[in-house]
Amino acid sequence: MESRERILGLLEETLAAIREPRLFRTERGYQGELVAELKARIPEAAFPGDPIVEQEYQKRVPDHGIAIRPDLIIHIPFERGVTGSRGEGNFVAVELKRDKSKVAGAFENLRQMKEHLGYALTVLVMLDSAETFASMCPKAIARQTVCFAVRLEDGKAVVRSELCG
Repeated sequence: MESRERILGLLEETLAAIREPRLFRTERGYQGELVAELKARIPEAAFPGDPIVEQEYQKRVPDHGIAIRPDLIIHIPFERGVTGSRGEGNFVAVELKRDKSKVAGAFENLRQMKEHLGYALTVLVMLDSAETFASMCPKAIARQTVCFAVRLEDGKAVVRSELCG
C-alpha cells in the first residue's frame, strides 16, 4: 500500500507540473510531456527492479493475450529476463482522455491490462476537465483504479483525484 500511495503522489505531482497550455490541446502532446516528467521522477517511487515508463507500447495477442495500446505504462520489461512472466513487474497502466465519449473504452483497456497482465494500479487521466468520471469505472477494477482530472486555471494546473468504487 505504501508504494501505491507513493506512486499516486508522484502522479499528482507530475500532473501539477505540466502547465503549458498547448499540451492540453491533444492527448499525444500531453502524453509526451507526462512521460518526460515521470521519467525524471520515477526513481522517487522506489519501485523494485528499475522499471521504465513507456508510451503506447503495442500489446500483441500472442505475447500478451490482448491487442491494445495503453497510453502509458510503468513496468519492468519482460525481455530483461528478471521476471518469470509478462504478468510480473507490471506496476501502473494509464489511459489519457480529453473526450468524455471515450471514457468507457479507456476503462475497458484498463480492465484488460489488469485481467491479462496483472497491472496493480490502473489510472484514468482526464485532460482539460474538472470531472474525473470515476463513477463510470467498472466494478472489476474499481478497487485498483484512481481517476484524475487536470485542467489549467490562471496558468496553474488544477488536479483532482478520485478513487473508484
